[in-house]
Amino acid sequence: MYRDRDELLYVVSAKKEMSWLSFKQAFNYLHSLNKTANSDNEDDIKKEILSTVRILNSLGHCEFDFTDNHRRVYIAPPVLVRLPSGGFPQAILAGFRTPTTIDKLRSACKSVGKYINIDVTEQKSGLILVPKRVLIQTEDVSELQEIAAKLAIDFIETPSSWSLLHFSASLEDYLINCHWSDEPELNWKRKTFDENILRFILSPTSIRGDGSDAGKSKLDIRLSQYQHPYRNTKIYYLWQEERCTQVERDWGRYAVIKAAKIQVLIYDQHRFLMAVPVGAKLPQLLERSLTLCSGYAPIFIEELPLQQLAINLSIPKREVAVTNLNVTGFNLFRDVPPQIAEITAAKLDQSLLFQSLDIKL
Repeated sequence: MYRDRDELLYVVSAKKEMSWLSFKQAFNYLHSLNKTANSDNEDDIKKEILSTVRILNSLGHCEFDFTDNHRRVYIAPPVLVRLPSGGFPQAILAGFRTPTTIDKLRSACKSVGKYINIDVTEQKSGLILVPKRVLIQTEDVSELQEIAAKLAIDFIETPSSWSLLHFSASLEDYLINCHWSDEPELNWKRKTFDENILRFILSPTSIRGDGSDAGKSKLDIRLSQYQHPYRNTKIYYLWQEERCTQVERDWGRYAVIKAAKIQVLIYDQHRFLMAVPVGAKLPQLLERSLTLCSGYAPIFIEELPLQQLAINLSIPKREVAVTNLNVTGFNLFRDVPPQIAEITAAKLDQSLLFQSLDIKL
């Protein structure tokens, strides 16, 4: 039975702020009501809730605070977010939403002008509780301002994708601000990030149990994931020359990818599509920047319809790469202008791999 995919956003909007436990309970309940759910497997549902959280954050609907033991979910204020598109001004609706929000928006648009288009579409993320995309297109920016005023909400005239991109740190900035120490390694269950397959794998010492260096990476930098023995939470440490620093997973992965001289970001400059391996997800602000280029949630694709791609090589800009990228699974971002794609890559010390992506959207 089909249900409104905005229901989870309605719940968070009604609460305004809720605990992580309450959010998970709401998600599980709404998920169970949707007969189109693909799986009732506990692990699959856990992955789906985490993917949904990431998308809600990237679309600017919610904020999630997972610092220490303070786990809270907050609804973002309602706002019209301008897209960095050419042609007529366009904006998407983000944040607080109720079952009557879209009807009120339609009424406001009708009162402002005759040639205002509203496009409400289901997301194609494959996740059943990701809210609909609500797009408004006007003839002039002033009409977007007037619509927002009638609804008593904010309108951000400068595209947020640009603002977020410039506000985000670069990989170099992030690593400079890390605090390195000589503390001993945790004796928790450990996995190490393998830069060749972009996955965390059991560390050789975890498998052998003898502390040997068999199978050790040739890089002088290592990203390790440690699982708390009782709470089942994970933390990440970057190691270099016997010193370590705690890092966010996404930044840590790109530190290792940079050290390995691997290029992983793929861009179709004709269709404005950007493909990012799921094993090298972008840091939060950069991912939100790309998502708010279109207002579409990124689409997961198992394999890209390409010739083999190159990694482990320094790829000159605008040179097509054709060796082997041994990874499976990509997130596809739509309507990403070339300059935003270039700056995103540069922030991560990456060079774009330019490819034609023959994908039906």
